[in-house]
Amino acid sequence: MTCIRAVPRHRRLVVGSRKFKVFQYNKPFMHEFSDDAPIVCARLSIPRLEVYVAGERSIKVWDARTGKPVRVMKNVLDSDITYMELDNHHRKMVIGSHTGEVKVFDLMSGINTLVLDQHDP
Repeated sequence: MTCIRAVPRHRRLVVGSRKFKVFQYNKPFMHEFSDDAPIVCARLSIPRLEVYVAGERSIKVWDARTGKPVRVMKNVLDSDITYMELDNHHRKMVIGSHTGEVKVFDLMSGINTLVLDQHDP
């Protein structure tokens, strides 16, 4: 999967990879796992078979096999997330904001393991 886009008005999910697919859904989104705000970034972990979606101040984790939600990491930063990246082994996630806040989370537990100091301008 290289891109994904929800079209709520028409209840469709558009997914691009080697093929272009459009999925129709009938049920409304589960409020605790969906956002009105745009998705900032998403990452796929093939070793873990999970999709991580960042929006506002939360990370939503989805099972890539079933498409079902796994967990939500709420309010991970003090301001909105602007960047998210997985380490080479897909064990840790680095999250940053436009204010210079950077945190590292363990993917197994969802616990914040490191807070990096901000740089002064």
